[in-house]
Amino acid sequence: MEGSPVARLPEANSLPDGFVPDSESSDTDAAPPSSAPIVDDAIDSDSPDATNPGGEETLSDPSLPASTAEDASSAAAAEALDTLCLDVVADPERALGEHGPTTAARGEGSLKENRASEQVGAPSDQKVVKGSGEPKRKVIKHSKLEKDKELFQLAQQYHKVVAERDQAIAVKDRLESLCREFQRQNKMLKEECQRVSTEGQNMRTELSEKFDHAIKGVSAKLEEQRVERISQLEENNTLRSKLKDLADQYNITQQKYAHQLKEKMLELELADLRLQQHQEKAAQEHTQMQLYAEQVSQLMTTEKNLRLQLASDGERFQHFQDALSKSNEVFETYKQEMEKMISVIKNLKKENEFLKGKS
Repeated sequence: MEGSPVARLPEANSLPDGFVPDSESSDTDAAPPSSAPIVDDAIDSDSPDATNPGGEETLSDPSLPASTAEDASSAAAAEALDTLCLDVVADPERALGEHGPTTAARGEGSLKENRASEQVGAPSDQKVVKGSGEPKRKVIKHSKLEKDKELFQLAQQYHKVVAERDQAIAVKDRLESLCREFQRQNKMLKEECQRVSTEGQNMRTELSEKFDHAIKGVSAKLEEQRVERISQLEENNTLRSKLKDLADQYNITQQKYAHQLKEKMLELELADLRLQQHQEKAAQEHTQMQLYAEQVSQLMTTEKNLRLQLASDGERFQHFQDALSKSNEVFETYKQEMEKMISVIKNLKKENEFLKGKS
């Protein structure tokens, strides 16, 4: 944005009247006259050097035409530049139209004439002025050079201000054209929006009418379908009740046949079980008789063995009884010894605690 024309806008002093707010114009109008006093100060600074303390001019000698020409040209250039600065402050556009490049060229021409006159008058000054007038001449030349430099700087500043003013005018014209274009586009957009709004309203009205008509048609069809559905529902209920009755009758018949078949199957199974039980019972009785015979023989042999074992067990029991009595006696003695040891341990614990309490 630094290179854009808006970022390089001229200062408020170079803008035409009405282009900036009043607060800015009032502040900036007081600044430009500072250029004119610079020239006046430069001219006034020369006057003390050119005159004596008594009011007599030192350079009034007719033998110094170069210095007189320099003073005249410098005064003319300063006056023209001062007038131009005042005109720019009062009305920049009118000053630019009246003076324009000619005034700047005139100021530059006066600067060139001053420099040429200084170069031409320098030898004559060296020949004529001698002794005490030489330092004053150098001071005057130095002041003239400073004044010329100031005039040249003012001319450059003036050109810069004019260029900035032109840029500001161009930016202003561009902004005005953009504003007019925006207003035109805004008007077109408003018209287009109004047209679109009207068309949309008409379209919404048509769609609303079509929608209402469609809703009425759909409502009528729904009513017809509702009546048909009610009649079909009644027929379906009648058929459902008939079908339910038939299904109940079929289920009852099926259950009755299934019950009869189940009874017959149970009777057949019961007969088979009875036959199987009789056969098993006969086989069991036969095997039982064989087992009884074998058991009788085994019991007889077992009885003999048990009698022999009983005699041996009696002897063993007697030995065991004797050993048990002996073990009881040993246990009693061991128990008595344990009681003695417990009493000794208790006494030792008491003595130990007593010794610990003493220490």
